Amino acid sequence: MPNTHEHSVTMALDALRLYPGAAMYIQSQSDGAHARHKAQFIGIIKGKSVMVTLPFENDKGMWMQAGQTFVVRGFNGIYAYAFSAQVIRARAHPFPYIHFSWPRKVDCQLVRKALRVELAMPAKVALPNNSAVAVTLLDLSAPGAMLDSPAALGALGDHARIGFAVDFEGNTTPLDLAIIIRNIHPKEDGTGFRIGVGFEAVAQNEALILHYVINNIALGANP
Repeated sequence: MPNTHEHSVTMALDALRLYPGAAMYIQSQSDGAHARHKAQFIGIIKGKSVMVTLPFENDKGMWMQAGQTFVVRGFNGIYAYAFSAQVIRARAHPFPYIHFSWPRKVDCQLVRKALRVELAMPAKVALPNNSAVAVTLLDLSAPGAMLDSPAALGALGDHARIGFAVDFEGNTTPLDLAIIIRNIHPKEDGTGFRIGVGFEAVAQNEALILHYVINNIALGANP
């Protein structure tokens, strides 16, 4: 059983039920190291090691020395998790990957879907008829957003896609998400509509980015 304190829990790695290919971000614990590098989860040897693809930097595989300590972060759809592990060894075949030591614990944060942040971010909605409408994101949460739109975008239950760019680890990262229209409210001044949309079929990597951005904005960072 995990130890719980509010929305934080400590779990065993295998309890997260990660699937092969799940996105992970690793960061060296060396002095002055701030960069996080994307990798993918491969699998585990329970109690012994964690296998992760070798991150690449400038089109070259990163040099990772045995004994070097990294923090590994990710999101499994329910928890944002982090753990420390040491490099055991690197392998080149059948593809470049790393054996990390088995973590003694994994710190997890339950993602509260109710967390919603206010913002004013430009976005573009692509409609099924191949037209596009420039909108403004008024607020953002893991399950959806509120839009300021000059047009109604459709009827309740209609589907579309929304694209916008966020700051993720200092890099401008585009997101392209499927949406469903949940509610439509004409603005009192007659200049358009406020439209509530829900995100659909969000991939694990996109969910991780959304969680990161929402929490950073909640802590006072710029989106």
